[in-house]
Amino acid sequence: MITAIKKQLPLLTAVMTIGLMTGLAGWFQNSEIIFPELSAIAVGALTVPEMAWRVSKSRMLICISLCAVLGVVIVCFLPLPVEIELCIAFFTAQMIFICSGTSFAPMISAVVLPVMMQTESPVYLLSASGLTALVLLCRIILEKTGILPEMPFQPLPKPDKTAFLQALTRTFAGCLVILPAVLLDVRFLCAPPLLVAFTEFCKPDSPAERKKPGIFLLMLCCAVTGSLCRYLFTVLLSLPICIPAVLTVVLVILTMQKSGMILPPAGAISILAYLIPETLLFWYPVQISAGTLILLFLSDICRQKKTVPA
Repeated sequence: MITAIKKQLPLLTAVMTIGLMTGLAGWFQNSEIIFPELSAIAVGALTVPEMAWRVSKSRMLICISLCAVLGVVIVCFLPLPVEIELCIAFFTAQMIFICSGTSFAPMISAVVLPVMMQTESPVYLLSASGLTALVLLCRIILEKTGILPEMPFQPLPKPDKTAFLQALTRTFAGCLVILPAVLLDVRFLCAPPLLVAFTEFCKPDSPAERKKPGIFLLMLCCAVTGSLCRYLFTVLLSLPICIPAVLTVVLVILTMQKSGMILPPAGAISILAYLIPETLLFWYPVQISAGTLILLFLSDICRQKKTVPA
């Protein structure tokens, strides 16, 4: 009995962090508390023995905090069209990503999300940093109790000229999606978690090279799960947002485990459905599906041209 509980404790911990985040958002009636990438971070840091990225805990927190601040700064101090701000945010995120010495791509969403949502409030900054710190604290506790193994960290090599050119290539490819998506008012074609996934897809050893149908179905399933749970429980039944959010995360994690693909950005896709306007709930999975196909295609081109580092 105790062994079974210990085995499921990482999953329960990940679910509870999402429940806390959405519970606070509902309690204070403030959607800026919802940081969808927390779902990706919780999935990648708590539900698997080895963290999904090559990153230390301190660098993870610093990168999320720095990127969140820069995203809000872009909104507050760059009076430009949203599509241009998004391109600047994506470029900024790519530069920080390659200079971080990590493979922690969720930092990209921390920059792009506040720009896409035009967030100026410090609430977002506190939420992104504080909730990431909470996940890391949970990971430390699970490691100290022997439930999860402690993971050594070796920084990635410092970026050279090639790495910068590769980042510029990813930025250019991402902007090819961002600009028309915003101008045509289908901005979730370039949803922040999709841009995170695209960055990870571009790696030569990415599962995107051999598991495209599975990745597409997983992204679609997560988008549908988030949209449907929100519609059924908050729109129709008027229940607190934390109830469908927790159910969403449980279903998403179980789907990942069943499919054998732990894809953290898919978790963020499901929670992003709780930030979009209600009128887009049924349109959201369509945009996510189309964006996934487009970015998978672009990542194929990047890998074939060997424009990304191993």
